[in-house]
Amino acid sequence: MEKYRPSTTSISIGIALMIVGICLWVIRAVVNKTQLDFLVPIGLLLICVGGLTLTIIAFITLHKNDLAMRKHEAEENDDSH
Repeated sequence: MEKYRPSTTSISIGIALMIVGICLWVIRAVVNKTQLDFLVPIGLLLICVGGLTLTIIAFITLHKNDLAMRKHEAEENDDSH
């Protein structure tokens, strides 16, 4: 049975988006100027998009592995009969 793994590129993109979002929050926290208030919602958006990307990748991988396992079990049942 073939085991599917999530794409390394997709995982890297998701983690990178989250890190950039956290960096924007840190920049806003360190430099306490009101002109940089726009960094907070942009950082939050990047963190959410990165997390959503990782979640979708996990569900896709889970679905592919589930389909492969069901196909493998069906083949075993056909061979035994």
